[in-house]
Amino acid sequence: MALTDEDWDSCARAAEFSSDRPIQGCTAVIKAGERILGQLVAAYNNRGLAFRSNGEIDRAIADYDQAIRLMPDYHVAINNRGVALMAKGEFDRAIADFDRAIQLKPDYLAAFAARAAAYSRKGLFDRAIADLDVLIKADPRNAALIHERATMKAKIGDRVGAEADIRRAEALTSGGTPPERRR
Repeated sequence: MALTDEDWDSCARAAEFSSDRPIQGCTAVIKAGERILGQLVAAYNNRGLAFRSNGEIDRAIADYDQAIRLMPDYHVAINNRGVALMAKGEFDRAIADFDRAIQLKPDYLAAFAARAAAYSRKGLFDRAIADLDVLIKADPRNAALIHERATMKAKIGDRVGAEADIRRAEALTSGGTPPERRR
């Protein structure tokens, strides 16, 4: 069977679909073997995304592993494997992947967000706060991130910090000026 433009298109847009079509498209790309390395790696990564969205976590991890084997410094696949590992409850392995993705691309915010979630699920709230600080610095008007940080601060007993973050998040949500920006 010849590779079609539809195969590549459905594979390239795997994150947008919740059907088996991206899996079929990426499998066709992989089997065709006529793509350059970057495209083959993307096909494995994208098929992993499709498997993960279908709840096939082990198959997703296998595809991320293959993408990483082909391109060991591909931070996106490393991060995605971490997300899949976190879904399996393998937080330490997931955090190791997020650490590696951040090491490879220090401004890769998706890895900071995923690692904050993993730290939170492990009860390491101070570390989750540190990652949320990075995310909030990059997006200071994101009320959801600020509210999440307030939750983490409350869990470590920082009531003053939690209350300040809640006020800031509420001000952003209501369209007001965050308290620290008032003059």
